[in-house]
Amino acid sequence: MLFNYFLKQLQQYNWHNSKIIIAVSGGLDSMSLALLFLEATNYFKNRPDEHPGFKIAIAHCNFQLRGESSDLDAVLVKEWAENNNVPFFQQDFDTKKIIEQEGDNVQIVARKLRYDWFADLLSELNFDFIATAHHLEDSVETLLMNFFKGTGIAGVHGILAQQNKIIRPLLPFTKEALKEYALSKNLIWREDVSNQKTDYLRNKIRLELIPEIEKVFPNAKQSLYQNSLRFAEVEALYHQSIAQYRKKLLEKRKEEYYISLRKLENCKPIATICLELLKPFGLQVAQIPDVLKLIKSESGKFIQLPNWKLIKDRRFFILAKNKEAESTLIVIEEAEKKIIHNDFVLKIAAVKEIPPKKQIKESDLFIDKKLLSFPLYLRPWREGDYFYPLGMDMKKKKVKKVLIDMKMPIHEKEKVWVIESAKKIVWLCGIRADERFKVDLNTQEMLHLQFENK
Repeated sequence: MLFNYFLKQLQQYNWHNSKIIIAVSGGLDSMSLALLFLEATNYFKNRPDEHPGFKIAIAHCNFQLRGESSDLDAVLVKEWAENNNVPFFQQDFDTKKIIEQEGDNVQIVARKLRYDWFADLLSELNFDFIATAHHLEDSVETLLMNFFKGTGIAGVHGILAQQNKIIRPLLPFTKEALKEYALSKNLIWREDVSNQKTDYLRNKIRLELIPEIEKVFPNAKQSLYQNSLRFAEVEALYHQSIAQYRKKLLEKRKEEYYISLRKLENCKPIATICLELLKPFGLQVAQIPDVLKLIKSESGKFIQLPNWKLIKDRRFFILAKNKEAESTLIVIEEAEKKIIHNDFVLKIAAVKEIPPKKQIKESDLFIDKKLLSFPLYLRPWREGDYFYPLGMDMKKKKVKKVLIDMKMPIHEKEKVWVIESAKKIVWLCGIRADERFKVDLNTQEMLHLQFENK
């Protein structure tokens, strides 16, 4: 039955005619995923007219973090692939050395290494998707982590079945169901002992929190998973509604934005609408009571935001730039398409794919929109600015040092601008992009920025 449901998953999401690389660590989940895909391959061979494009391969990352255990994981996966005539690809990483250089934690570094390699492999093999072995419990754990962190509605849809080139065919299945399937097939896998340690938040939720919840609600995991599917649909409706309110309430007049108080007071729920309208200008959740109080305040009262003032006028809220930022700071809203300055022109456009490398200029930047926090800020670079230049393996570097290395004349340095998102430099305009905002396999919406000096 599990295999039949797996086939339905492939067909439901139209993955059944795709070329798929399976990410296999050697654990129960990923080995079960590999076997299910192998069975699907054999099943489709008898129906070549229905599934002419189906093809699989195995990808294994050895992070060399557990000594001999890591090597034995790699041996198991490689032997399984060879025994079943499945193409096998392996990448070894000196993860500890990379962590020392980048200063990040193990999980973040390993994830970045893994998905960057997957992206390269997809391109090299001309395959369609990477399949990972996330299952129902993984999605529930993610939902709970995001819920308690307070990420809002965007965090409670759990793990999605597909995000760009990443697919997760096992999401409807429990760990128990996968284990039963694996045992019935005499499948061999290896246990990662780190999964039993409570050093990581996810493990704490899996090993301590969920068992306690299930004492009260025995079907909690299934219920939470089903809720996450509904939350994903609710989120889509939520964003549609907020977009309508933004169009109805937010009016741009030259350099300021106006919000009609009469219209705003007729909107419900007013607190949520205020948050979503003003969040792009830097408003924090904790400031919402102040905003509601400001509605009834006398004219001239205001709330200070990072680079804006929210001013109470007789009939409007007015969002005005801070005076000290007017000459050196340009606010880029999500809908902006073109910014004309005395020294340059910045064009912004949504695109679906990146052109061939030889067609890309230094004045071009392709960026993952989801990683940005609007509004963005365009400003001259400042002493002390730093970023993580693309292609330098997440090594931090001061902007000043980059310009010195370029031997840029002083008068030219004065014309260098940066784009900033949530106080992080996205782009040293026309010169160097930041690694943290680059396009990868998870990118769903992409922006093309063009910075042309006059």
